[in-house]
Parts: sequence; structure tokens; C-alpha cells
Amino acid sequence: MDLNDVYELSQRVKRIEDELAIRNLAARFTDAVNERDHSAFRRLWADDAVWEIGAPLAARAQGVNAIVDMLSHLLALKPVFIQLTHSGVIEFTGDDSATARFTERERGKGRDDYYENLAVYHDEFVRLNDGWRFKRRYYQYRYLDTSAFTGAAFPPVTAELPSADGRNRDTAALSAVLLETRS
Repeated sequence: MDLNDVYELSQRVKRIEDELAIRNLAARFTDAVNERDHSAFRRLWADDAVWEIGAPLAARAQGVNAIVDMLSHLLALKPVFIQLTHSGVIEFTGDDSATARFTERERGKGRDDYYENLAVYHDEFVRLNDGWRFKRRYYQYRYLDTSAFTGAAFPPVTAELPSADGRNRDTAALSAVLLETRS
């Protein structure tokens, strides 16, 4: 293996690491939304980023503070909300930039409204000193259903989760949260 081969291999490894970092960024977005973790959500964005949701429920925010405020507003409308991110396709547009499309499914329930959709995120990424960040996310609805659905909802639990042996460490707190959602 000569120096050219070593350089080529190092570039391929770097590209694989970059792709994994971008996929992880998209996964951390979904996790922050589902766990309602505003501080984790804040860390995903470039300072001048844009987050836009297209019609029919259009919304737009530019800058990290406005983006986090938009998330707070959207989640306040849906006490029960879950987002699933599916396969993504990533294309590098430079050493420090990339684009991607990720397929999404969301389901949510407000006080008297329902929300289920399929959508695609069209993303632009930028590499900063501390890693990859969203430069722009555009959410394009592909399907929207606002009809009522049935089922029990279980919001994120802030009480202690079950221990490794399967027993709840704080059963009373967990039960209280679950009972509250059923009434």
C-alpha cells in the first residue's frame, strides 16, 4: 500500500464517519422532539439555521432561539406527540456541506384534535468546528390525516424507568403519570 492508497482510504473512512454523524444528527433531532428535550434540540442547529414546515400547516423560524421557540409552541399544541424518522439519502456537496432527505411519520393528539402524517425532510447540513449541524430543514407534507383515532397515550415519563431486572424503582410515580393520561 503506497501513500496514495493510504490517503484514498483515509478519505473514504472520513466520508463514512461524516455520513454516520449526519445520520446521528437526524436521529438526535427525533429523540429531542420525542423526549421534549429543548436543550438537546438547541445543540443540533447552526446559529443562523432555518427550520421550515410547509403547507398545509406552514411555520418558519430562523436562528437557534427562534427555532427552539417554534418547537416549544408546536409541542404545546400536542401533549401527545411521536415522530419516527425513516431511511435517509445523503449527498455531500463539499467537504463541509451536505444535503439529505429523510422520510418522517408523526402522530399526535391535542385536547380535541388529532394529527397523523407522512412527510419528507429536505435538509442542508454544515460542518462546524464541533461537528455537523442543520443549516436548513424543510418539512414537506406528503399525507395528512386529522381524523380522530383511538388508543391510550403514554407521554414521556420523567419518573425513574424500570431497572435492569424489570422492576420499577418508582412504581407509584410511574403509575400516577400513566393514570393521568387515561382520564
